[in-house]
Amino acid sequence: MKLPGSRSDILRTANVAGPSPVGGSKGGTEGRRVQTLDEFEYQAAHYNMACAYASLGNVGESVANLKKAFEYGFDNYATVRADPDLESVQGSTEFERLMEEVDPRKFNPFKVFGK
Repeated sequence: MKLPGSRSDILRTANVAGPSPVGGSKGGTEGRRVQTLDEFEYQAAHYNMACAYASLGNVGESVANLKKAFEYGFDNYATVRADPDLESVQGSTEFERLMEEVDPRKFNPFKVFGK
């Protein structure tokens, strides 16, 4: 399946004896074309999985997938805090810990005092 932003790549599967398929030196590589996702698709996939796990009540997996979405560059923290699909995890300790870690714009004046 080709998604917007997907890019094709060649997955090398084996070395082939004989002349190179592209000419030049002996030997070559056999491969097959594969589709890979770009960072935006990874963000969307992990965010959607976080929502799905939240709807199942699985806080740990939901937060883990949110973390992956953030690692791929997702940074719409206001959406994460307000999304009704994530409502079941938004008050959890794991969620709040993750949001404190990734959302630098949220200022907590009490952090200065270690609270």
